[in-house]
Amino acid sequence: MKIVLCLILAVFVFRSGVSQAQVVISEVMYNPNSNEGWPPDLNDPDDKGQPNAVEWVELYNTGGEPVDISGWALADEDGQTTAVRDGAVIEPGGAVVIVPVHTSAAAFHAAWGGTFAVYPVAQWGDEGGLYNLANGPSPDNEILRLIDADGVTVDEVNYDDEGDWPSDRPDGSSIYLPANMLDAELNDQGVNWRLSEPGTDTAKKNKPAGAFNGVDIGSPGRVPTAPENTEQ
Repeated sequence: MKIVLCLILAVFVFRSGVSQAQVVISEVMYNPNSNEGWPPDLNDPDDKGQPNAVEWVELYNTGGEPVDISGWALADEDGQTTAVRDGAVIEPGGAVVIVPVHTSAAAFHAAWGGTFAVYPVAQWGDEGGLYNLANGPSPDNEILRLIDADGVTVDEVNYDDEGDWPSDRPDGSSIYLPANMLDAELNDQGVNWRLSEPGTDTAKKNKPAGAFNGVDIGSPGRVPTAPENTEQ
């Protein structure tokens, strides 16, 4: 009986690990043209800061089973966000977007459109949490990690804006994985990422709404499964 229970537990743990490994970081808006804000200056009582409301990270489920991401978080070398709310699931072939808590799902959809799930998390842009995503990344800054409810790293992207990585100039475009690069190992390599351009792989400019200025370019929640040009 003990052997049977151990085998059942082992299969459950294995399937759970495989399921989690299906989820990849597929798009990152780390240098928006919209104002990213800044945390309060602890040495200046008059500087209350401005909340970060415009950065975002897209997650894509490459597998054939739904993945429950309740309790998951984003982390970097500075800290991590609070956990994604209970009941958050990414369907097979589906994408969700993680945003700072200062942006609601409704506000994000007003700027970017779509009906995909948007999950706000706290401690993004705050001291002690996930500081604003680096606009001038380097090999040791920014190391963006997706961690599960047990603190295990599910995916990691050490993005840059030099070498094989897309340049982030001008400000405002996200970086994303094209259809044939949606893989947790392939997304470790800068050569496999692209800079978002309007009309390519579902990317478009956002609309002026709330903190978004209508200049940023990306395709949050819309992951192409085959290369395409969407320009009308």
